[in-house]
Amino acid sequence: MSETNSTFSPLTTSTMILEKAAIPVALSTVAKKHIFFAYAKDDESGAPIVKKLKDHFIQRRFRVYHPRQNEDVNTKIADGIEKAAAVLVFPSLALETSKPGLKLLNYADQTKTPIINIKICEDFQPMAWLGAILAPAKSCSTDFDEVIQTMISMGIKTGDLVLERGEKNEPQPIQEYLFQGETNSGNLKASYYQSDKEFPMKFKFLGLKDRKVFGQGDDKDGVFTLAGEYKIENMLGVIEMKKEYVGKPPVTYKGNMLFQELNCTIEGQWKMDDVSDKFVMHLTLPKSYTTHMETMAPPKISRKQGTKVMISYCPCQVDLAQKITKGLIAKGIPAVCPPMNVREMIKTAVQKARVVVPLMSKAYEASNTAKHVLSYVDEAGIPIVPVKAQNPYSQSGWLGVICAGALWTQMTNANEFEKTLDDLIKQLQPYMIDCDNQEEQNNVLVDEEFIEGYYMESGEEIPFDFDMFSLINGYIAGEGEDDVGSFVINGEYYSSSDTEDLKFEFEKQYIEKYSIQYFGIITEEDSVLFFDGRWSRGDLSDIFHLEAPIFEPTESEKFHIMLSYNWSHQQKVKKIANKLKEKKIPIWFDIDGDMKGNINSAMANGVEGAAMIISFNTVAYSKSINCQKEFTYATQLKKTILPVLLENEKSFQDTWLGKAIESLEKVNMENESEFDSSFDVILQHIEKACEEKVKEDDDETEVITRFEGGAVHGEYYERDQSFDMTFDFFSLIEGSVAGQGSSNDIAFTITGDYDNEGNVSFTKQYVGKHAVEYEGILHCDEFGGFKIEGKWYTNNATGDFYVESIDDTNDDTNDDTTSNTS
Repeated sequence: MSETNSTFSPLTTSTMILEKAAIPVALSTVAKKHIFFAYAKDDESGAPIVKKLKDHFIQRRFRVYHPRQNEDVNTKIADGIEKAAAVLVFPSLALETSKPGLKLLNYADQTKTPIINIKICEDFQPMAWLGAILAPAKSCSTDFDEVIQTMISMGIKTGDLVLERGEKNEPQPIQEYLFQGETNSGNLKASYYQSDKEFPMKFKFLGLKDRKVFGQGDDKDGVFTLAGEYKIENMLGVIEMKKEYVGKPPVTYKGNMLFQELNCTIEGQWKMDDVSDKFVMHLTLPKSYTTHMETMAPPKISRKQGTKVMISYCPCQVDLAQKITKGLIAKGIPAVCPPMNVREMIKTAVQKARVVVPLMSKAYEASNTAKHVLSYVDEAGIPIVPVKAQNPYSQSGWLGVICAGALWTQMTNANEFEKTLDDLIKQLQPYMIDCDNQEEQNNVLVDEEFIEGYYMESGEEIPFDFDMFSLINGYIAGEGEDDVGSFVINGEYYSSSDTEDLKFEFEKQYIEKYSIQYFGIITEEDSVLFFDGRWSRGDLSDIFHLEAPIFEPTESEKFHIMLSYNWSHQQKVKKIANKLKEKKIPIWFDIDGDMKGNINSAMANGVEGAAMIISFNTVAYSKSINCQKEFTYATQLKKTILPVLLENEKSFQDTWLGKAIESLEKVNMENESEFDSSFDVILQHIEKACEEKVKEDDDETEVITRFEGGAVHGEYYERDQSFDMTFDFFSLIEGSVAGQGSSNDIAFTITGDYDNEGNVSFTKQYVGKHAVEYEGILHCDEFGGFKIEGKWYTNNATGDFYVESIDDTNDDTNDDTTSNTS
């Protein structure tokens, strides 16, 4: 048979979509190591001790060997020992007389697997074979910290034993062969044809497994190896293989696979340049083919693990969090203290955290930010090493559940900070072995504050929105709130050999409630990702759809241009919006999906993130309550406002709008024939506003969040009388003061600023009436409370005021300083 060289191309090539963001899909070539526990299960006194220590390792997310069910003892020993980073031996008389124990430890000794002698009884001296094997081994007690330190002293990289995110302490499933056989066994017959003659192929081995083909045999042209891929859908398959001869050119085989009960027939063509002919293979399968036999778990992806200790804290703990972070870095432990907001904290956990340290206290437990962040960390499987930052205090509720069983370090005495910091480092050390202090190179695919879509349930389309959604380094992270409650999501995305699209799966965990599973395929069109698949919870399941733009890092993503208008002139504003998009100028435009969720919250987000607000002024605009809200809020925040006149200014000159824009520079767009020249003027204003915004952001120092929101009350004084201020909400977040409430049954809103030195100023705007200016000093306590004291001013009056938080929680904590477990 004369066959020339033919280029082999795999059946399906996994193509990386979205060249803008590299996706980590390399399969790990390093076997995952685990800790093996060697003990006699029938040792009544020792078995509970072993279980307690094993539970310590599992709770701290270390990989512990779990044998598969119904697996023979020899396979258990081989699999358990060969992948063991260390064998922890618990010597006893029962182990010394155990035949499986003899096999196991002789094999560990033979393979030079590190052995540690865990002394569960000081009086017991192992003899015979057990004594000989344990004689040179290092010994320690059953104390978890001592075992870890012993492993580290032996050069064992304990950081490699920490479970990857999403990985569980459970046996790995055994993947089945679709076919495994040889010609002589009678379950395989194969031939190729040339010039109407049949030539047999005799296989010494042929295997089909996990969509891969591999085999070895010989025919009239000599010894060959066979390798390739196959794909099966709905009982029909396609296959492509390359047959390699020693010292001869390879041959390409392509064909179809047909299944009928236990029989699989493969028929197709071999090819050499312009010459080709048919081939046929008959396989007898070990069991009838069913579609679930080819259903595979997603490929295990070697994803980037974080390299830093992340401190999780609440607003009143900023100083302590920064002090711990600096202290860890000074002692050679890479650490990070993220900004005080949910989005940045979750992103930091995704990108940088090897382990997370929550500063447990009453205020931390009451913090919504802390709850969202630590719930995500727990869901993602990132190890948690708590610090108790308040005494007396005993965690409960959601925090008690997440930190149950964790060893904690108490850091409440400033005079003992260095000592307790060393205690914390001892707890962190097993996770941080070999972690360097270099910044991670992150592959960001999606990084959005708001994305939306829908899911179907009982024939109804229900909105599906997120407040934060990220795809980074192969991980999916996000958080949001809907009718059920607050939720976080955690999952993975990955490429697959059977499709060019990405696949994904994530879990939506309602905090302190139930969870829902999501899975599907990611496709891309015009720089937008489409997530389509199914959700499931118990017996319930249906489809869902999400859309998110691909991450494109630019300076302009920090802010946008807000278009404020009345819907009666929507078409003209839409024309301007489209031209701004053509110029790659980011805009906030309600019909583009920016006005979603609560209308007031959406409007506030539009104004707060704007470099400039363009108000399209008409009579209808002057009569709109919502337009007045937007304009007034922008004025309060001292935003740059560009009035664009779509109608004659005289028609609304005597309204609130006419008075507000009287002194502002305007652009006239009444005349359609002058549209282009007027648009150029708008562009000039936008360019100037963006330059000023960039400079402002560069000069801006990050202001610490001091109060996320909660129960607040206040009073102001006038002519020796006090007047209550009742608040619906009040917050001090990242330098901004916000709130609303009422005084004397008159509603008001509050907007203002504060700085890290405690200087506070805000405007109290009575709805439809006058405004009052407030200035004061902010005092914060270590338990999350605050008080602002100062003066209020109007044109002809002034007086004192205060606003303070209310502690509406019950103090039922107990002093539990005698134990450091919770």
